[in-house]
Amino acid sequence: MDAKVKELVGIAASVAAGCETCLQTHIAGARQQGADQREIQTAVNIARAVRLQAATRIDTLATQMGQHDPVELVMASSGGCGPNCKC
Repeated sequence: MDAKVKELVGIAASVAAGCETCLQTHIAGARQQGADQREIQTAVNIARAVRLQAATRIDTLATQMGQHDPVELVMASSGGCGPNCKC
């Protein structure tokens, strides 16, 4: 895999992960490696599609689970979503 492709993959991974600093770094790297705007936008669009599909599926699952089992609402706090959360 050449350096330009690695940077384009980095762009897609950054968008999927929601990492702004990573995205800025990989866009700059992709441009340095000769990527044009169309290639960069394609990487962004692929990641958006993946992220949207994942969000849609988890939302559907959450809705289905809520219809069958009562769920205790856990609010995010400075400790994350719960005792074992790392977010």
